[in-house]
Amino acid sequence: MGYFPFSGTYYHKPEKMNPFHYKKDIQKIIERYLFGKATAEEILFVEEYYKFLGKAEDDLSSGNVDEIQKLEEENFKAIQQKIASFKKSKTISFYRYASAAAILILIGSGFYFFLKTDSISKTSNLTVNKHLDVLPGTDKAILTLADGSKIVLDEKTSANISDKDGIKITKTKDGQLVYTVLNRENFDKKNVSYNTIQTPKGGQYQVILPDGTKVWLNAASSLKYPEAFVGNQRSVVLTGEAYFEVAKNKAMPFHVKSLNQDVEVLGTHFNINGYMDDEIIKTTLLEGSVKVSNLKSTRILKPGEQAVAGLSGNSAIRLVTDVDTDDETAWKNGLFQFNDSDLKIILSQLERWYDIKIDYSSIPNKRYNGMVPRKSKLSEVLKMLEKTGNIRFELKENRQLKVLPENQ
Repeated sequence: MGYFPFSGTYYHKPEKMNPFHYKKDIQKIIERYLFGKATAEEILFVEEYYKFLGKAEDDLSSGNVDEIQKLEEENFKAIQQKIASFKKSKTISFYRYASAAAILILIGSGFYFFLKTDSISKTSNLTVNKHLDVLPGTDKAILTLADGSKIVLDEKTSANISDKDGIKITKTKDGQLVYTVLNRENFDKKNVSYNTIQTPKGGQYQVILPDGTKVWLNAASSLKYPEAFVGNQRSVVLTGEAYFEVAKNKAMPFHVKSLNQDVEVLGTHFNINGYMDDEIIKTTLLEGSVKVSNLKSTRILKPGEQAVAGLSGNSAIRLVTDVDTDDETAWKNGLFQFNDSDLKIILSQLERWYDIKIDYSSIPNKRYNGMVPRKSKLSEVLKMLEKTGNIRFELKENRQLKVLPENQ
């Protein structure tokens, strides 16, 4: 049994009628569609299926599940025929699909969510005064220099931030903080100074370190790093979550220290999620190899694997294989993406990204799969959760979000 969700609704779909293996494939197809990376066949599939759901929505609201399944069967036959003819044709222009990636974002029904349950919720009860709605986070952070001075990093910050002592710090038009070492002879192991970049709730930022390593910093996170890497290793300190693309340098291994954990790499791509309120630290490898160590154990990760450990470092590291790395790094690509995620975990992400306060006193035991663009307003995300989960939210003036019992 599978589910086909769109427009905040879902209904049963026999697995044999789905030309893609649903649970993971449809997520990846829609994500590629959002970012303009879908194949022509995938674009055709999404657009035809979206058109079909416009017809099916009225039937769904009336509870006519049998009719929906009949429409699905007819639609999928039509889709398969169109894909087959598309593959055979050599004259169809690809240009008419050039702007297709924007469609699911531009129309509200492009939000994709579904709940693992047997009940169907047809409407959202969320009422939000437009003056109380919360906009998504933006590229913003605070940079603390070695002398203690603080610089606000946002769209108003000038391009030239600092140029002294052989280090030039600049900000690019697309919001990257870039370090350039002008005179390496000025540095030795004894006099290296440290900078810290810190994102608030509702903020994210990217920094290119002096060695060329790229770091994406998620909301409510910080990274401490030297103005120049010297000696026999490169070392930074992370709190919160960040994605790393480490510049290769076999002579100077790169270390990320986070809570009671150390990650050592030579040059690779990986994500570390170590928020205090999540109670665990997860290190997910996408490319290359990393060594993850804490007070109790050491693990060597291969691509697609994840190390999971408690924050104290006093428990052995647990190795998780066959991890969906897209789920772990979706935030970097502008998405909330969940794979059988507990509602509390989802709300903690919303709390950090929208800078709101969550009342966790009455969180029901619900699990979700799906994705929503991170540039959505808070109300849009909450409505999707309400429509797919028989759940209610109340957003107050002090940015406090409360989950209400289903019978209220």
